Amino acid sequence: MARYETALQERTRSLLRLETLFHCLDQDFSAPESLRALLRTFLELLDFCQRPELRVDLLLELDRMIQALHAWKESQLVDQGALSAWEDRLHAQQQALRSGPQNFAEGLRHQELLQLARGRQAVAGGLSGADLPLLAFWEQQEPAFRVAQMQRWRAHFDLLEDSAAVILLFLRESLDWSFQSAEHGRFGTPLNPRQPVSLLQIEVQTPEIYPKISGGMHRLHIQFLQWMDPGPSRALESTIPFRLALSAC
Repeated sequence: MARYETALQERTRSLLRLETLFHCLDQDFSAPESLRALLRTFLELLDFCQRPELRVDLLLELDRMIQALHAWKESQLVDQGALSAWEDRLHAQQQALRSGPQNFAEGLRHQELLQLARGRQAVAGGLSGADLPLLAFWEQQEPAFRVAQMQRWRAHFDLLEDSAAVILLFLRESLDWSFQSAEHGRFGTPLNPRQPVSLLQIEVQTPEIYPKISGGMHRLHIQFLQWMDPGPSRALESTIPFRLALSAC
């Protein structure tokens, strides 16, 4: 079973990108060979934090989900206890954002090693101890030193990481699954623009194929492809059964 996930709204797509970057930090901070990848990840996160609308977008997403919970309370089919727990969690995250710093990771922007790495990362192989003596210094420190520094840097993003994680978890727990079939390798369906789909997942039994997904507020289109080596991926013409999940809260 292979699972694919994407977003049909830009805010949700940004959250998935953030999640990917935070997953890149879930590696061994003590290994010298991981330092270059970690520096690139921290720089990408800092680039994300420079977006002036990021904090507002998170607050808007949390508010939208709270409004969805209020609408679901009218249904007798919904676990009211779970709704109340989610409402408390979303309100708490909203309050944390409002009371937190105006700019994420502001205290990390002037870190010397990150500034030096930013100036070299556009050069192929530029993150080298031969070009950056401070990087060579870091690589030769005790593992405990690197771990402590990396953990301290990551803590600057805790509020951002927690906010993105809460929103994505809510969307994933509100996914509505259905069995579908892609005739001649293609599937299309109209969407309700009054309930825009934020997140979708696809499950396929065959690991050798993957879906190409496109869509917006009004329609979703999926084409299944087979990876080929060498050469471009091949569009499938057979009928592909799959599971589709949409989250429109």
